[in-house]
Amino acid sequence: MNPSVQITRPRPGVALITLSRPERLNAIDPQMNDTMAQTLIELERDDQVRCIVITGAGDRAFCAGADIPTLLPYLETHIRQGCDDPQLGGVTHRTLTTKPLIAAINGLAMGGGMEIALACDLRIASTQARMGLPEINLGVLAGAGGCTRLPRTVPAALAAEMILTGQPINAQRCLEAGLVSRVVEPAALLDTVFDLAQTIAARAPKALRACTALLRRPRFEELNDALAQERQAFADLLLTQDAQEGIRAFTEKRQPVYRDA
Repeated sequence: MNPSVQITRPRPGVALITLSRPERLNAIDPQMNDTMAQTLIELERDDQVRCIVITGAGDRAFCAGADIPTLLPYLETHIRQGCDDPQLGGVTHRTLTTKPLIAAINGLAMGGGMEIALACDLRIASTQARMGLPEINLGVLAGAGGCTRLPRTVPAALAAEMILTGQPINAQRCLEAGLVSRVVEPAALLDTVFDLAQTIAARAPKALRACTALLRRPRFEELNDALAQERQAFADLLLTQDAQEGIRAFTEKRQPVYRDA
């Protein structure tokens, strides 16, 4: 197992997936992306697991999204070869597990990190959490469900502000907008989420699967066309000169100079 993805069993019926690249704010590189998907497949096969929690290692970030210098060039190569897979973290475009997913957002959830959280069934945040879709700053868009799911989760005006400016919002505003269901102090986050996960895990298995499937239907089956259109827009943008400039500027820690009209 890739050490950047860790699995523990903190409570009966509960599995915890920890994204563990704290030195990179738990950003997702290609190997980590594949490992997350494989981890969910393995937990789906485990009858002892009834509910899955996803969190980030350390106290700074849930997940800062894509590891820009590695994942975006990887995606660009696959787009040029005609074999792009929009799935991120094993959760954004296909359901690899029938078990409820809870995002324990312990810090920054940016870009792909926010998209992973949006694809989860429940989201609980610490007071230190901040969530945003900064992809426009790189000359691209949130192409793993962000531009599709966010306007269906929070008020349209707030979604537009977040997507068009790339600026994040804090935990309290996330709560007010309905983006998360609870905000708790950082020290209480995991125990709060584990209590909730254990309560869910104790419910009747067939009823739990049925309820979870119905809750997910608007986020997956009913959004298929919109998600596909979003991904095509992302793919088109990633191949532009502006996107290449945005990625270079990010890597070089400078302001990008965009030229495409």
